[in-house]
Amino acid sequence: MSLYGLCIVGLSVFALQCAPVLRGALPCEGVEVITNELTVAEAEEYCRYAVGERRKVEVFWGATWNAPIRINISSSYRISRALVPGYFGNRGFMEMPLRTVRNNTSALLHEIVHIYAPSNNRFLAEGLAVYLHTKLAGNPAFPNFGEDLRPLAARGFSGVKSLEALNGVRMPGRLSTVMVEETAYTLAGSFVGFLIESHGLASFRGLYETENYEQVYGKSLDILEKEWRVSIQGK
Repeated sequence: MSLYGLCIVGLSVFALQCAPVLRGALPCEGVEVITNELTVAEAEEYCRYAVGERRKVEVFWGATWNAPIRINISSSYRISRALVPGYFGNRGFMEMPLRTVRNNTSALLHEIVHIYAPSNNRFLAEGLAVYLHTKLAGNPAFPNFGEDLRPLAARGFSGVKSLEALNGVRMPGRLSTVMVEETAYTLAGSFVGFLIESHGLASFRGLYETENYEQVYGKSLDILEKEWRVSIQGK
């Protein structure tokens, strides 16, 4: 690298280090970013981004949450979380790892879905969040990082006999108690996407409320799973 290039890199790092750091909370249009590790400019940019992602969820799912969404960004977090805090009485609060904000892989829309559409059925809750992040979000994130869920699920379910065990996981239990988390989230997102795209959002809402596949679809989970498997084979 040339001396000029080194100088530019050095100045960029110096500018970031010298930029004012947010100490506390920064509000913007129904979102509040809480951190002491982002610069003010970074926090403002992420807050604006979160406002846009929140609007996408609200247009799709409806205005089921009207209070501010509080995003706590910290390097101490390993994963993002909103469903679990909501389950324990802190709905609207989100934990977000600093590294995912900085490298643009934060599961922001995924977590906003959990705030708008919480469920005690972990399989359906994560499936909806994964599906909508893939469909609507402006950035890639876990588990598929922008890839089509269908071929990933087709590879993932090869060693999975049934979705029954995943469907039985209740909050605050984790899908990883059944299988590798990445596979579980991919299967959940693909299956929920199949239900919504094949049978409509209204029917899925009915399932989300009742968890009764027979009542909503006139079919068992087992039959719907077989239809889903056939639909994604070879894709």
